[in-house]
Amino acid sequence: MHFRSSLAGLTAMLLLLMPDSTLRATTLSLPDAEQRLASNRTLLAQQADVDAWQAQQRALNSLNLPQLSITIAGIAYEKEVTFDIPVINQPAELDVFRSGIRSQMNLLWPLYTGGRTNAAQQQVAARVTEAEAEQRLLQLQLLKRLFDLYFSSQMMQQVVQVREQALQTLDAHVHKARRFEQEGLITQLNRMQAEVAQAEARRSAVQARRQLIDVQAALQNLLQLDALSCLSTPLPQPVALTESIDWFVAEARRNNPVFSQLQAKDRQVKQQLRIEQGKKLPEVFLVGSYDLNRAATPLTEPDWSIGLGMRYHFTTPVNRQASVDAVLSRQQQLDHSRDQADADMQLAVESSYRTVLQHLEQFELLQQDLELAREHARLQRHAFEEGMATSLDVTDARLKQAAAEVEALQAAFQYSSALAQLTQLTGRPELLANWLPALLQQQSCASI
Repeated sequence: MHFRSSLAGLTAMLLLLMPDSTLRATTLSLPDAEQRLASNRTLLAQQADVDAWQAQQRALNSLNLPQLSITIAGIAYEKEVTFDIPVINQPAELDVFRSGIRSQMNLLWPLYTGGRTNAAQQQVAARVTEAEAEQRLLQLQLLKRLFDLYFSSQMMQQVVQVREQALQTLDAHVHKARRFEQEGLITQLNRMQAEVAQAEARRSAVQARRQLIDVQAALQNLLQLDALSCLSTPLPQPVALTESIDWFVAEARRNNPVFSQLQAKDRQVKQQLRIEQGKKLPEVFLVGSYDLNRAATPLTEPDWSIGLGMRYHFTTPVNRQASVDAVLSRQQQLDHSRDQADADMQLAVESSYRTVLQHLEQFELLQQDLELAREHARLQRHAFEEGMATSLDVTDARLKQAAAEVEALQAAFQYSSALAQLTQLTGRPELLANWLPALLQQQSCASI
């Protein structure tokens, strides 16, 4: 990227902030920027949330497995035992005292929990899917922001060039106007009109440079770069879409992570309903114990035991039917939300599609206006040199040409941004290259 050093004062200082040698050092294509986006802190934070839920899923995989534990305790007890001696027909007493370390193995194996165990496992699996959908949604949002900042920077670089070229043209025109004034060919008013237009062009050039620096700073922050490299993917030129609006709506319903997120929430609610309904059913379990140190086992307790048990709660602190009703209400809420999301998605896709067509039409019309503006500026400049046009005519035509060039660049960017929004809604940003082949092209940094 090369910028002429025609601006004085603030413009020169701004140029020093972004020297050409820095921008030419390395190149950064859009695919490179997308790879760099993977290290974005917000995305990494969302990935940590996914990892946490995946770990939670692994933690619940052993819910239906037997639980084996060991209990170790130092004990001391005394037991008085009274019994009859048949031979002498008299009672006898025996005082037993024991102490030691009692160690006991315990087994608890839930065999049936009313479906709650499986429901809990399925519920956390659905929560993993929801976290992944949230991550995908965030990724699409960051890709859209990257696309806008990347090509906004490309657009502003060209806007700076347009503004500086207009300023150079008006600099040359002011020089001629001053010479013509000295020769008595034009009036002082004509020369002042040229200088006013020159000042306006200078202000526009400085403003464009400031906007460029702001956009590049935002892009640098998004990609977490110490310095911004030369952007080598050019600003795409608008092309006509070949797919219908119905095709985009169908793609959005299939691929947009919002629907995956809602489906995951729906599965969680359904599993929660199984859990609440399962609380009304009995539990069946296998229990067992084995004393490792029989010398410390109390006389009234067995050395080992095993058994099959059943537990049913007739009453609970929480009203079980009310809990079921609460889940059913959540299900109704989710159904309404899903229907509304579908309607909102269709409306958003249709609106984005129409916006794309609008910017495409605007770009095509501006191309025609741009050709006329360039020719008009050329003719006015030639007429001024022949004494057939005023200085105001020349400056007005040149400023209109610059405005038309800027509007054409803005229309190209707005088209690309609207198309990126459309592909974001469809959940398939990779489709952008089908309509914007320039995304696969590279340009020289020196030509920016």
